[in-house]
Amino acid sequence: DVVSSDLSSGINAEYGEEVLHYKKPVTVEKTLSRLPIAQIVPLILTITEKLEAKPSRGAELTIWLRQLFITHRSYLLSSPDIATQLQPIYKLIDAQLVNYPKLVKLQGKLDLLLQEKRDDTSPVPLSDEAEEEEEEDEDESDEDDDVMSD
Repeated sequence: DVVSSDLSSGINAEYGEEVLHYKKPVTVEKTLSRLPIAQIVPLILTITEKLEAKPSRGAELTIWLRQLFITHRSYLLSSPDIATQLQPIYKLIDAQLVNYPKLVKLQGKLDLLLQEKRDDTSPVPLSDEAEEEEEEDEDESDEDDDVMSD
């Protein structure tokens, strides 16, 4: 499998970078199931570095991280110094969580502003009196049209 060999030959290589663009869960799962144990932590750290460097790739790279943790959880749980090795990803997650409440507040404010904007631009429902006046105006214009056509 070309994808697995690219990963095991070194994720920093050009092909290794291309591999991380694969998004199909089946492809990611099969690739990671063939990953040598010695490459698990280095791959986690490499993905973490890529996330730090370019957060916009988060959706793409978290597919890999999630599947990596699922596929190799027994190894990761049995490794005695895994907490120390994974400090960079802990820090990355903590940094993202610090910003989350601020983003939720901002989203709430934006939603409120958008709703007010929608309310301002939506037509105001006419009262019964206004509807009657409008109907009378239409009737008068119809009569005017009849008179003009004669």
